[in-house]
Amino acid sequence: KKKKKKKKWLKKKTVDPSNRIISRDEVAKHTTEDDCWVVVNGMVLNVTKFLADHPGGVDSIMLFAGKDASEEFNMLHEENVIEKYADFVIIGKVADRKST
Repeated sequence: KKKKKKKKWLKKKTVDPSNRIISRDEVAKHTTEDDCWVVVNGMVLNVTKFLADHPGGVDSIMLFAGKDASEEFNMLHEENVIEKYADFVIIGKVADRKST
């Protein structure tokens, strides 16, 4: 059997992002397919390298580029799915937990 080659960007982070606080203004600057950040449940995610592999397609993420996607995300995904399958996209915590 041929071994499935793991994508390079799927590697686990070696830096703990839990201490990095990122403002909503900073998140709002990252709104393109080449540089895409979103907020989900207080976590700031750099999903740029994940866009092409997202099962729901690029557009479903790009609708929330630079914004808080928590409400919609939580309707479609099980709790802790990011931490379980994609913790490598977590780059920090949003400065406040308010929804936009």
